[in-house]
Amino acid sequence: MTTGRVEREGQRALVEHLAAELGVPIVERRERSTLRIIEAEGLEALVVVNNERLHYIDSTGEPFFWHPNMAVVRIGAVRVHGREDLLARACDLRPGDRVLDATLGLGADAIVASWHVGPSGAVVGLEASPVIACLVRHGLATYEHRLAPVLRNISVITGNHTGVWHDDAFFEPGFEVIYFDPMFEQPIGSSSGLAGLRPLACYDRPDAEVLAAARARAKRRVVVKGRAVDPWLQDLQPDRWVQGRHRRLAYAVFETDRGE
Repeated sequence: MTTGRVEREGQRALVEHLAAELGVPIVERRERSTLRIIEAEGLEALVVVNNERLHYIDSTGEPFFWHPNMAVVRIGAVRVHGREDLLARACDLRPGDRVLDATLGLGADAIVASWHVGPSGAVVGLEASPVIACLVRHGLATYEHRLAPVLRNISVITGNHTGVWHDDAFFEPGFEVIYFDPMFEQPIGSSSGLAGLRPLACYDRPDAEVLAAARARAKRRVVVKGRAVDPWLQDLQPDRWVQGRHRRLAYAVFETDRGE
């Protein structure tokens, strides 16, 4: 963890806070380039606090910083053009819903869900990678955009979803929808927003045991995103599928007994 080339007021405190959160050392910048720091210090990667933005830079030198990705376009398609978002249909999202995104990633789906549930609802995202969780949490809290209230309505928790199913306190007051979007081992088409962070990502898929635990907790339904042709997803035997025109991706829908 380090600062930008020019250390601005307040940067040092933020660097110290984030370094403590991630459990990583602080490296003094001393006018060095990020690649020179990585090489000289023998690092695999570096998180740079540059103004209000965090950059993640690995040994290739390619910087990654968080942004809302395609979520803004998807929300615009609904708000301006009246198109239906497949995620909203699959999850049956309603104003006031509480949604648990159990595999947050960069949070694009969480942002779309937050827009649909509105200020009376909430979205909680679980992210297994501490670095990804840190970047997304900071981005959601600081990114300036007309959708800022939507971004701020998402809470990011660092941790794997496998650790929450038996935690009653975590599920108070509960979630109408629990959503999984496991990381694809091979990215689809141009969906490269997470490309620079793929080595950090968790590739665990929800199995039958996890699905049963999620269905026991969700008030309305559990939704899993994947490829409809994937055997692992078919083996979960969803109640139904929600697919778009191109059918590259599908949402497997699992109703709960409560069906609220």
